[in-house]
Amino acid sequence: MWENKTLFTKDMKIKYVLLILLSTILCQNVFGQADVYLKLSTSERRQLELGIAPLQTQDAKASPEAAVNAQKMLDIIGDDLAFSLYFKLVYPPSLLEGYGLKKGQLDIGAWQMLGARQVLIPELKQYKKKTTLRLSVFDLGIQRQVFTKDFEPDGSRATAHAASDLIIKNLSGENGVSSTKIAFSLKSGKNKELMLADYDGGGFRALTNFNSINISPDWQPGGGVLAFVSFYRNRTDIVSLNLASGKTAIISQTEGLNTSPAWSPDGKSLALTLSKDGNAEIYLMSPETKELRRLTNSWAIDCSPSWSPNGRELVFNSDRPGSPQLYIMDTEGANIRRLTYQGGYNTSPSWSPRGDKIAFVSRIDGRFQVCTIDITGDNFVQLTYEGDNEDPSWSPDGLHLCFSSSRTGSHQIWRMHWDGSAQQAITNNGGSYMPAWGPAQ
Repeated sequence: MWENKTLFTKDMKIKYVLLILLSTILCQNVFGQADVYLKLSTSERRQLELGIAPLQTQDAKASPEAAVNAQKMLDIIGDDLAFSLYFKLVYPPSLLEGYGLKKGQLDIGAWQMLGARQVLIPELKQYKKKTTLRLSVFDLGIQRQVFTKDFEPDGSRATAHAASDLIIKNLSGENGVSSTKIAFSLKSGKNKELMLADYDGGGFRALTNFNSINISPDWQPGGGVLAFVSFYRNRTDIVSLNLASGKTAIISQTEGLNTSPAWSPDGKSLALTLSKDGNAEIYLMSPETKELRRLTNSWAIDCSPSWSPNGRELVFNSDRPGSPQLYIMDTEGANIRRLTYQGGYNTSPSWSPRGDKIAFVSRIDGRFQVCTIDITGDNFVQLTYEGDNEDPSWSPDGLHLCFSSSRTGSHQIWRMHWDGSAQQAITNNGGSYMPAWGPAQ
């Protein structure tokens, strides 16, 4: 329909936007920071060879339960560090306790032969009646310890993820994503409710129970509040949800469509799509005062805004050339420029927190695929190839993406690295859609 469109009346365009929205819904049924060892960008991937020693328990009168819980945590930490892209993990040829140690001391030569530059040493320690899991990192080159921290061996995912992020921060100087969360919409009969999960799919829990359609979550910076679109009043409203209290409040309930909320990087404004003036346009709103400022003024459908990390620009979707394409404008609605020219159908933009790339959905050979493009309009790269893949959302560090994919039959939430590698499903249920990757909780 996009390719054959010649002229829409305002009423036709509003009905068309609503049709798109409804069809989508229905069809998708200890050292300081001086010790920083590497930096990583999307143009350079230099990884640190990190050895992972077996759990050491010789000095601890720990219970078998503590050892089991500690190993559970180490398994999660290993997965976190591998996914982070900062490390190439090096495991010993034997996981027997004591490998790589001589008389309780690290065998530097043995680990260097395996190619490790640093070694993570997990030990169960006993202090009076308290057992702790000590994680230390030893640098083989300078031959000294560069990180150490004690954790309770409670076997919890939260403690393991927190440990992973501390290791990443100390060795790279960057914030990890191990403790981050992903909000998404889960199909429940004819309805869709918002859910929350760890970045790896664990820790799954419900956020809403409205017995209605709830979609398009977006995180306020800081992670305490979600904005989303809800049909619980039998119309489209933009609603906020406080994750700590569970309280909800209506942000926007203007006449017509209220869709695609996007928090500004400072958390003070919300970009959104409204049709209150007869056409789908992009506005800025102050959630506190409800003051609105219109940014676009076109006969075309303008929607799906996403902020640049510096808060000075927005990328959005518009069909002003006759089919949906991506455009960039400043926050005054000026200096509009077209971003995408390749492909006849490009939608759902998401601006990387690193500022260099924009992820989006392009229709290629009749299927929807996740792609990226530089903010200059160069380097159009297709990342997915199987099934329909939609609604990309960047991780807070800009090194990974989550998205919804139908490649296994039902839509599920998947994750991958920024270059399309290591694609993996993190949900397995009746249908998951519209993920939003948020900060640590």
